[in-house]
Amino acid sequence: MDIRDLRPPVEDGPWPPLTQLPPMTFEPLARATSWQQLIYAQGGGFRPLLMDVHVPATPRPAPVVLWVHGGGWGEGDRRLVPLQWGQQEFFQQFVDAGIAVATCDYRLIAEAPVEAMVQDIVAAIRYLRRYAGELALDADRVAVWGDSAGSHLSSLAALAGSAPDPDPAILGSQGVGEGRADVTGIVWWYGASDLTVLPELCEFLWDTATPEERTTLAERYSPVTYLRADSPPLLIMHGDQDTMAPCDQAVRLHEAAVAVGAPSRLLVVPGAEHAFLGADIRAQWQTGLDFLAGLFAGGRPGRRSPLFSLNLGGASQVAHTSANRYVCD
Repeated sequence: MDIRDLRPPVEDGPWPPLTQLPPMTFEPLARATSWQQLIYAQGGGFRPLLMDVHVPATPRPAPVVLWVHGGGWGEGDRRLVPLQWGQQEFFQQFVDAGIAVATCDYRLIAEAPVEAMVQDIVAAIRYLRRYAGELALDADRVAVWGDSAGSHLSSLAALAGSAPDPDPAILGSQGVGEGRADVTGIVWWYGASDLTVLPELCEFLWDTATPEERTTLAERYSPVTYLRADSPPLLIMHGDQDTMAPCDQAVRLHEAAVAVGAPSRLLVVPGAEHAFLGADIRAQWQTGLDFLAGLFAGGRPGRRSPLFSLNLGGASQVAHTSANRYVCD
């Protein structure tokens, strides 16, 4: 089976957990150089961590987005997006926009704690910079985009890594081991941002910890903890009918960003379930791509593009867009 033919067991409604997938072939993306199964970290008693990088055929080094898959911290694959979206088309959209896309595996909850997952994402960012020359990437234009659990991990790694003096205990030393972990921008899709108000999730993530330890860990591993006025711009998107991840987490992330003066935009998609089911997924893809293209056009990390030259010190303003979404700037 070609991966592009992979579909969910049922097109509408829940299905039992998938315990295997059929044999599939993976063709390179069109108009791109596809680097597959790059080992971005290994050693330390865990499996080699793999990454694919798809680089558009452009005359200059391409900006790159690290896509971090979801899966409830316990499942997922770097090569797959939510099955209802169809496969490969999302990644092809990056290439067609002149943006490279990297997709990484990371350790899952049955094999490593959340702390290690975050360090894996940092290692992936550092790997892209370390080998930017060989991969024809622009090391000064690196962004992250995650969905569900992947948005929690990627935004946490990116916000912590973009601090002027990052905490080495958060970043870790996997793979390349050192180097910049800052990013140009963050796309956060329907995930977790403030674990202090999600006690059941914290019990799942740290099942052997005491309640007191969980309280400390919840704050330490919440993306909102690492927001600063100089944090990279955020695009926060969530469906208002999401029954898996509360939309309140998107609002909390945006309001925490506004409170410290960090550039943030919140889009709440009416009628959309988790993974934006029930909405036009291609329109959501395009919103994220337009956001990143604007940031990449603005230059080096820390420099705001005109898209985000907004006064974020006051109360959030909410309005309808032509796409029938609520927007908070």
